[in-house]
Amino acid sequence: MNNEIRFLSEFEKSSVRDLWERTFKEDGKGFVDHYFDVYKDMTEVVGMVNVDDEVSPNVLLCMLHMNPYQVMWQGQLYDTSYVVGVATDENHRRKGYMRDILKWTLRNRYEAGEVFSLLMPIDSRYYDQFGYGFVQDVMIYKFYYKNLGRPIREVPCKELKPREAIEMLAPYNHYKRQFNLSHNRGMRACDMLVAEANSEGGKVVAVPEGYVVYYPSESIFVRECVYTSSEGLYNILDYIGSIAGDKKIEWQMPLENPLGHLIPHMTNHERVRKPFMMVRINRVHEMLEDMAGVLGDLVIKVSDGQLFENNSTYKLSGGSVTKTDVDPDLTIDVESLAQWLFGYESLETLAFVRTTVTIHRDVIYYPELPVLNYFNEFV
Repeated sequence: MNNEIRFLSEFEKSSVRDLWERTFKEDGKGFVDHYFDVYKDMTEVVGMVNVDDEVSPNVLLCMLHMNPYQVMWQGQLYDTSYVVGVATDENHRRKGYMRDILKWTLRNRYEAGEVFSLLMPIDSRYYDQFGYGFVQDVMIYKFYYKNLGRPIREVPCKELKPREAIEMLAPYNHYKRQFNLSHNRGMRACDMLVAEANSEGGKVVAVPEGYVVYYPSESIFVRECVYTSSEGLYNILDYIGSIAGDKKIEWQMPLENPLGHLIPHMTNHERVRKPFMMVRINRVHEMLEDMAGVLGDLVIKVSDGQLFENNSTYKLSGGSVTKTDVDPDLTIDVESLAQWLFGYESLETLAFVRTTVTIHRDVIYYPELPVLNYFNEFV
């Protein structure tokens, strides 16, 4: 079978949706309608199709969606790809097709000049081998409001609908300033968030000094909680309490957050730390150039098993980066480089557990842990 990897066209949208529905059976029709009818541009979907089957040519064998996202990292804007919808037809699995698509995608992103890309994995083991590394965890709190010892109170609130999302912008822009990595949202992104939540029965509710995105079902799942003050956090907490009743609340928050101080440790309460976001540095030279002013004078030797152009020794000096043949201060693989630069792990820990990381110099300072990352997507 002769297969071709390429960006798909609008004419193939029905095949893409069919593979999505067969693979991601947990997604409701409302969400899938929203994703494909309102959001998804087929020119952002990489697919492998067979091209020489006379009976049924151009059958979609597997796919990968590269959703464009603009993010803020260390005060600088980056246009990135947020990888979702990685799926292979069940009749064509374990043939190495997805490996081929990922290699093709990495090459495409490198040639497009994309410095790094993002994904939230179902199984991280598959992406480790392609240089992706975790850079953010989240905390999931599972608790009952009635155990908090807070009185039920009526909180002024307004449920937002699409095209009312302007009320989210000011709180979100204030909130994200405390994080080094965040989604750079405008009005369209906020509108899409409201529409996406609504498509699965979720709600976006504004309260004084904040807003909350949640999904009411057998339990209350809080996907996003944005506030501009402690009063805003209390307003969100008490609003959720007022609608929860006896239902359990499951609340997703950035790892560094104050909510845990308000939830007592009890046998029927849980706190679960969950690996969340992975990053892949596609262009090491550009990444180091952007970080050179923070890293100071340093010589780094980088290994990349997929994008061989990144395999080099880089000299950082005076805020600039050049390639060099001198002995490095640090030897590191591209996955570990992402985890270090994004503040997920210290060099000492990485060097302890990975043979691909060696510290040749006594003291390397950056970064001071933790570097706070906030990328609270849901797709």
